Amino acid sequence: MKIFHLILRVGLGLMLLAFGLNKFFWFMPDFDFTGYPEAEHLFNALRFSGEDPEAGKGYIMDLVGATEAIVGLLLILKKWVPFVLVMLVPISINLVMFHIMVNLPNIGPAVLVAAVNAYLIYLHWDSYRGLFK
Repeated sequence: MKIFHLILRVGLGLMLLAFGLNKFFWFMPDFDFTGYPEAEHLFNALRFSGEDPEAGKGYIMDLVGATEAIVGLLLILKKWVPFVLVMLVPISINLVMFHIMVNLPNIGPAVLVAAVNAYLIYLHWDSYRGLFK
């Protein structure tokens, strides 16, 4: 079972590191938003700043990308795992809600991140007991 948990932790870490770095370098293709103009509009509003898309990126994607990359790296290195899992909760919720509300067909990776995050939190539940006293 330890190997399975190691694969989940490192796999989630690699996934987050890749998606986090992608928000800076955009080396992966964007999701296909064909037929979902609300999703494309929201995604572009978060990604770009100003009226000209070539003018630059907005701060939201930088913040989310940095958080994802740091969380991913710390999960891979097995440093502060309970803390980084809590840091990932708002991102996981936002990923799932974005896809539920405006882009349901691409929800797979979001559900995977949220489910693995929830499972790893469950595994480290003893670290959170003090929060619920």
